Amino acid sequence: MKASLWPLWSPDGTAPLAFLLSPLNLLAIVLLLATLFLLWLMWLRIKVDWGAEETVLGKELAGKETVAFFHPYAHAGGGGERVLWCSIKAVQEKHPGVVCVVYTGDQDVKPEDILEQAKKRFGVPVDPAGVRFAFLTGRRWVDARSWPRFTLIGQSIGSVMLGWEALSLFRPSIFIDSMGYAFTLPLFHFFGSCR
Repeated sequence: MKASLWPLWSPDGTAPLAFLLSPLNLLAIVLLLATLFLLWLMWLRIKVDWGAEETVLGKELAGKETVAFFHPYAHAGGGGERVLWCSIKAVQEKHPGVVCVVYTGDQDVKPEDILEQAKKRFGVPVDPAGVRFAFLTGRRWVDARSWPRFTLIGQSIGSVMLGWEALSLFRPSIFIDSMGYAFTLPLFHFFGSCR
């Protein structure tokens, strides 16, 4: 076989790297790569366990039952936001001791203004003492303008990136995706141990 056709063959026709193609060696390589992948996943899990508890929000809410809502556009004022605030109000009415955390990318808005808009626009008053906000910096990952081609795939990948940022900011007891970013659910379940 010629060198130009198969990169493992040397120009003189011998196969110096052909030993990699034996079944036993291929199995060893696959097992090594799988082990490295599992070690990487374990490292990510440990990083979340230690990192999320050290944040300001993690320290403030340590030991409390929390429900987190993943809603990067919480201040947009549309129909999805009404669902978010009605859900938070329902949690507060049925479970008064539970603290609701909203993951949002609206960094330029004060928490009081977001709650005031929910009250004025939707007529949904929520108890401010039972709501905290985790402000996300990477909302551009889920913005359609960031993905002019392959938008759905890009937003799905971006939701995992944004979800990782959210999980690094705070690890809740219960996680609810209120915007339809489905790939955040396994992320919070497997890496955050969230229900």
